[in-house]
Amino acid sequence: MIAAVILLAGGWLALSRTVDPLAVAVAVCAAVLAVALQHHTFPGTTSITWRIVRRPHHLVLFVGTVAWRLVQSTLYTSRVILTGREEGRIVAIPTRIVDPIGALLLSHTITLTPSTISLLLEDGLLYIHWLRARGDRGDWRGIKEALEFRLARLLPEERDGDR
Repeated sequence: MIAAVILLAGGWLALSRTVDPLAVAVAVCAAVLAVALQHHTFPGTTSITWRIVRRPHHLVLFVGTVAWRLVQSTLYTSRVILTGREEGRIVAIPTRIVDPIGALLLSHTITLTPSTISLLLEDGLLYIHWLRARGDRGDWRGIKEALEFRLARLLPEERDGDR
């Protein structure tokens, strides 16, 4: 918990580029509130910070995969919109992520990629609004599979002895 507060407050201060006492106090209070809400929202899970710190190379691979998918999706979406062939569709795709934090990260990173918006994650199905070219099958499954694979490596399922 302390590591998460330090990381969040440090990130806040780095982004704000100031270390005056008021900024430090606000950063620490916001970080404590975020960590407390995370523990309240996801009871029974170990600290995500500790789980990520144990696998820094998987974090780098996950961030790299997200960055690559952002580039690919931006180019695809730009082409579809500029050619005037866009078509929206809602798809339901199964997900193998059972960890609530992993599912939240998967949903948010899919929403982060252009042309996709996660709508709902329920009963192992992820509902996504997806912009695609008319008559095209697109790459929504590839985006989900790549991100899901990296998240499964970054946040593997916990065994009873891991808590």
